[in-house]
Amino acid sequence: MSARKMLTFCAGITFALMSSFAAKAMTVSPMQVEMMAAGSKATARVTVTNNSTEPLPVEAVIARLKLDENGRQSTSKAGEEFLIMPPQAMIPPGGTQNFRVQWLGEPLMDTSESFLLFINQLPVKLARQSVGVQVVMSLGVMINVAPAQGQPALKIVGTGASTAKNGKKYPVVTVENVSKVHALLPQATMHLNGDGWEHTLSPAMLGDRIGIGLVQPGRRRKFTLPVELPPGAQGFEAAIEMKPKR
Repeated sequence: MSARKMLTFCAGITFALMSSFAAKAMTVSPMQVEMMAAGSKATARVTVTNNSTEPLPVEAVIARLKLDENGRQSTSKAGEEFLIMPPQAMIPPGGTQNFRVQWLGEPLMDTSESFLLFINQLPVKLARQSVGVQVVMSLGVMINVAPAQGQPALKIVGTGASTAKNGKKYPVVTVENVSKVHALLPQATMHLNGDGWEHTLSPAMLGDRIGIGLVQPGRRRKFTLPVELPPGAQGFEAAIEMKPKR
């Protein structure tokens, strides 16, 4: 191995170790917050823990969130929909900081809105004689704000199959949220049936394998379901049963 390649290899290891250290330096809980535009659920709390041996400076920044059909995120600048207190904090080693999240938007909102609350680690000024690379991190908390009235409603608008690298096939469903309230797929039960087979996916299974499963009002999401299709299966039917928790 040449000297240049060795230097690059060592630098890569160093950066990976620093990134791993940074990822362990801060934890945020919860990573998903469900709020309402009015009442007691118009306020929430997010806790940041400093797991490192150094003081941790952080700031809280809100961005508006959109998801496309494949779950890809896009963010845009939010307005003054929230009051975050404190906006910045210095968390001592081993300490925690609670951030109060207060909805200041329209209390009579008509349609759910989604946001990301970014907890950003702030870089610190290095001593003049110090040489090094600072690795700062940012963790995003999904915040969904729902109107006081209404229920989410999902319908199946498409089915298909996805083939994994090992050759196994898995069912794919496209769902549409036909309501004005955001929907979470793990609050549903999914029933699948084909030629001589059937399978039911519980909310717990969907939550464990798919995650939050957000479907925003008036939008569609495509999900690959965590159950293998039988060999030779020629299509299937799907039905969804929502059991929203509000």
